[in-house]
Amino acid sequence: MSKAIIQIDANNFYASCEQMIDPSIKGKAIVVLSNNDGCIIARSSEARKMGIPMGQPYYKFKNKLKQLNIKVRSSNYELYGDMSNRLMELLKKHCEELEIYSIDEAFATIKRPKDKCLYHWGKDLRALVYQNIGIPISIGIGETKVLSKISNHIAKKIHKNSGIFDIGIIENKDHYLNQIKVDQIWGVGKRMSAWLKDRGITNAKELRDISSVQIRAQYGIVGIRIKNELKGNSCITIKEKPPARKEICVSRSFAYPIDSLEELNQAISQYVLIASSKLRKHNQLSSAITIFTTTNIYSKDFYKSEATKKLKIATSNSAIILKQSLSLTKKIFKPYKNLIKAGIILHKLQSNNYKQNILFNEGNRQKELHLERLDKIIDNINKRNKKNTLNWGSSIIKKDWTPRRDNLSYLSTTTLESIPTVFAN
Repeated sequence: MSKAIIQIDANNFYASCEQMIDPSIKGKAIVVLSNNDGCIIARSSEARKMGIPMGQPYYKFKNKLKQLNIKVRSSNYELYGDMSNRLMELLKKHCEELEIYSIDEAFATIKRPKDKCLYHWGKDLRALVYQNIGIPISIGIGETKVLSKISNHIAKKIHKNSGIFDIGIIENKDHYLNQIKVDQIWGVGKRMSAWLKDRGITNAKELRDISSVQIRAQYGIVGIRIKNELKGNSCITIKEKPPARKEICVSRSFAYPIDSLEELNQAISQYVLIASSKLRKHNQLSSAITIFTTTNIYSKDFYKSEATKKLKIATSNSAIILKQSLSLTKKIFKPYKNLIKAGIILHKLQSNNYKQNILFNEGNRQKELHLERLDKIIDNINKRNKKNTLNWGSSIIKKDWTPRRDNLSYLSTTTLESIPTVFAN
C-alpha cells in the first residue's frame, strides 16, 4: 500500500477559537486584532464575505465594523496556544507521522487502503476534531507536501468536497494544477514568482513542466525539488521532531508611550523572564543577549537603539540573563524619548545537553546549581497554577501601560478565573 501525505489546516484558526469558546458568536462575523489592538489579523468566513480586508488598522474600520455588527476580539494567544496543543495531540493519535508546521497547520502521513480512497478517513477525522475541539479543519491529500498543500487549497474552494480533497487519486491533475497560480505554490516566494512570470510560467502545471536545466540554473536544488514535488516525486520529508530554534525573541508594543528608565526596566524584566522560560522549555542555552527599543517611526524625533552582550558561559538562568539585560537597558535608554516598543533577543543558542563549563570554577558552579533549582521551582509552580503566580520583583508591570486588549474574550481554557459558572437548581 502506498503512503499518502496529508496537509491539515485549521480554518480561520484565531476566529474559530473565539467562536468555539463563546457560543453567542458562533456563525457570526468576527475579526481578531493584533497586539495592542492595532490591526485586523484574522477574520471569520462571515467577515470575509462582508469585504473586511486583512492587515488593515483597526481604527480605520472601527465604525464600519460597528455598522455591520461584526464582533471584535483582542488576540488571546494563551487560548490559541492551548487549542493548538489539543488539536495536535488529537491528530497524533490518528496519523502515522505528524510534523507540526505552525500553530494551526500540520503535515502527516497515512497508508492508503486497498481502494486508495481516504475520503472516509478524512471525514471521520474532521468530525472527530469538531466534536472534541469545536474547530473546523481542511484536509489536503497528495503524494508530496507541495501537492498536499495544493489539495488543501482546493478543498477550501470546492464546497461539495466538505473540506477534503485528494489530488493523489485524480488521473488528470492538469485541470487542477492549471487553477493554482505560481504565487500560491508552497515554497515559491515573491522573487521566484516574479522570475517565473517573466518567463510565461503562471500556474502549477507550467512550473511542473518547466525545463529542469532552466530552473536549476536559477534556483538550484530548491527549484528542482518544487518541480519534482509537483510531478508527484516526494523530495521534502516529514520532520516529526522540529528543528532547534536559532533565536528567541520577545517584544511588545506599549498601550501608550513611556519615557522613564524604571518603566523600561520593568518591561525588559518581564520579557527576559518569558524568554528564559522558553529557553528552559526547549532545553536550550543562550550565549548572547540583545536588548532593543524604539519610538514611533513617524515621529519627528525618531529614536531606535539596541545593545548586545556576549556571555562567557551559555545559560538559561533567569537571574543571570536578567542582570545582564538590565545593564544593557541603561545603555539603550535615552531621556525624553517616547518609547512605544521594546524587546529582547536571545541568540547563539545551543542544546543544554552539551553545556560546557569553565574549569576550576567550583564555587560559581554551586551557585549556578542553586539558581537552576530556583528556576525549576518557579517554572513548576507557574505551570501548575497560572502564569506569573511567582515572579521576580523587577518585572512587576503597571497595568495601565501593558499592551491594550480592550476586546479580550472572557471565557478561556487556560485560567481558573475565566471558567464559566454554572448554576443548578
